[in-house]
Amino acid sequence: MLLRLLLLSLVPAAASAQTALRIDGRIDEAQWRDAHVFRDFKRVQPYTLDAATVVTEARMLSTPEGIAFAFRCEQPADIPRVKPFTPRDRIRNADRVNVNIDFDADGKTGYNFTVSMSDSIEDAIITNENNFSTDWDADWQHAVQEDEAGWSVEILLPWTIATMRGSSTPTREVAVNVDRVVASRSERSAMPPVFYDNSVYLSGFERVMIAQYRSQVLDFFPYVSALYDLKHPGSELRTGADLFWKPSGDFQLTATVNPDFGQVESDELVVNFDAIETFYSDKRPFFTENQALFDLQSAPDGVILYTRRIGAASDDGSGNAADIAAAVKVNGNAGNLKYGALLAEEADDAGRRFAAARLLYPIGESSIGTLITSVDRPALDRQAQVMANDWRWAISPGLRLEGQFLLSDIDQAGVNSRDSGGVLRLLSNPTPQWQHIAILTHLGGALDFNDAGYMPRNNFNRALWESSYKRSNLPADSSIAAITWRGIGIYRANDDGDRLSAYGYLTRNAEFRAGGSHFLELRLDSAGWDDQITRGNGKIWRDARQSLFTEFESARRGKWQYQLGVWALQEGVDDWALQLESSISYSVNDRLSIDGEISPRWSRDWLIWLDGDRLASYRRTQWDTAVNINWFPRARHELRAKLQWFAIDAHDATAYRIGPRGSLYPDGTADDFSVNNFGLQLRYRYEFAPQSELYLVYSRGGYERRERHDDSIDLFTDALSLRDADQFLAKVRYRF
Repeated sequence: MLLRLLLLSLVPAAASAQTALRIDGRIDEAQWRDAHVFRDFKRVQPYTLDAATVVTEARMLSTPEGIAFAFRCEQPADIPRVKPFTPRDRIRNADRVNVNIDFDADGKTGYNFTVSMSDSIEDAIITNENNFSTDWDADWQHAVQEDEAGWSVEILLPWTIATMRGSSTPTREVAVNVDRVVASRSERSAMPPVFYDNSVYLSGFERVMIAQYRSQVLDFFPYVSALYDLKHPGSELRTGADLFWKPSGDFQLTATVNPDFGQVESDELVVNFDAIETFYSDKRPFFTENQALFDLQSAPDGVILYTRRIGAASDDGSGNAADIAAAVKVNGNAGNLKYGALLAEEADDAGRRFAAARLLYPIGESSIGTLITSVDRPALDRQAQVMANDWRWAISPGLRLEGQFLLSDIDQAGVNSRDSGGVLRLLSNPTPQWQHIAILTHLGGALDFNDAGYMPRNNFNRALWESSYKRSNLPADSSIAAITWRGIGIYRANDDGDRLSAYGYLTRNAEFRAGGSHFLELRLDSAGWDDQITRGNGKIWRDARQSLFTEFESARRGKWQYQLGVWALQEGVDDWALQLESSISYSVNDRLSIDGEISPRWSRDWLIWLDGDRLASYRRTQWDTAVNINWFPRARHELRAKLQWFAIDAHDATAYRIGPRGSLYPDGTADDFSVNNFGLQLRYRYEFAPQSELYLVYSRGGYERRERHDDSIDLFTDALSLRDADQFLAKVRYRF
């Protein structure tokens, strides 16, 4: 508290001399009369670009405390008000407003702030034009008020919420987009009328010049957590702290000592038989704060710095997560140059040491940058360095060329390996209806950025073309308001001269005037090599195959909403599979909601790797189910129950070996097996002050594989008894 008072005493007196806005949802202060106004909202979902069916007005105002926004949303009595309370970052079907802002107005990083009619919130970071990550949780103010004619929202974004270039100047230019969603009509209207589904989104925001005020903050977050193991009775007590120091928008420092990453958030259950590892998001506060600068993605689906590597399974081979001793991160601006550095060290002799440095120099809406990562893994006698150079050239408002050059240098036990790769990407929006994307990718056979990043594969070449067309000039009596067509073609090969399966697909998404949508996708895969399935033990030849997927999403009808999809696909050697995808949501009332998902899959030819050059094709039944219950008994109190079950029954197998020219020839049979994965989490959260929370969490679940054939009922019954983990966690995190 003394540190906070000291910092506040350094804020210029002029800031405190003005009357502060009261963020209460009532837009009645005199300051709002001089605000920048956004009117004439246009519909972007459905993508008709005509006038919104209800009137919305938004205002933006620069204040000493931060950048403030106010929305006035008219909502006549004949439009249902959909206002369920939801957990943070989980607003799915509710009346809501969005503020999307790029504080540097350079099209590199944006921030999304969502407030629903129930005053539930989301916040996200926007990178690569339209990639949203809700892992980040920021400190900002918001309030909602309802009346007979509609509802109002006030939002205040503190000046210290993110790094901002040139924070000492009296004015700054920001880029802004505001939108509103009417849930009962599945309608989104925006000003300016840009849509996040377009390849050019962040760069299409409206530029606004505002007054700028200096601000600073020092936040100290100590925590204490107690874990009690019910299966193997015993307890564990942990303490640690996070420090966030923001002396100005041009420099921010984040540090952590002995961070606690207890299971207050649970990952989705996954059973992965593929050669590519599963990618998980990261909700840990230290790694989400000021992380946007480091968020450099690479085709196909790679990430140069993947923070889940830090504190992942230890290199000592135990399978346990490594403890993190300490970590520090700085972000700042020197003139136009943006810079960042991250250091993290794990505990114990097998602990890894991570380092990353980032430089980015914007030139208008163009830019050039470098990201370097370094990982020392003493238990493996391995050092890995990676450099990624990236650049973006904004040729015109609707035409952009981007590129990356990648280089890795790996030394393991005295053996050195170096290789390179690159990505070239062209994005074009010649009209609001048309957009095109072209991507060329080359990844060398020894290129490897998996020590600090996420790399699905190397030894890879790809050419991709994508075009989409949005049609909204449909007859007035048509039940469909807008249709989006998208076609994608992809050619793939490796550096060994093997032509991998090329594929293309055509999609059609129709949005109905009464709400809801229908999606249809047809995919065709050519014959080609699969060089990954055997994990380096040979390649197989795949014949041509096809698949068809269709899904209907209903509009909100009273307390219900549902989705239903059907996917028919060829897989394995040459046979078919069928998968159903369904979800349903029911609101008992605004404070209690239940939603469930179930996706069964029946395969007649599921081909997986066994060992060496041996594979097997199984008949498979797979169940992927989840149930979530969210209850908000009172303000700042949240109770959540989450149950997941993932099961596979594989039987009647035919074993194969790889023959000449990648053909598969029968080689006897393989054992039946079943897999069960079950997880249950009960979580109570109480926010007793902003960013100060109490968690009480009960978790139970486990994983089991049995060498036998089980039916679905037996699998589910057995899943309920799984108990690899059975524990109770209490955690308090307090903000000073």
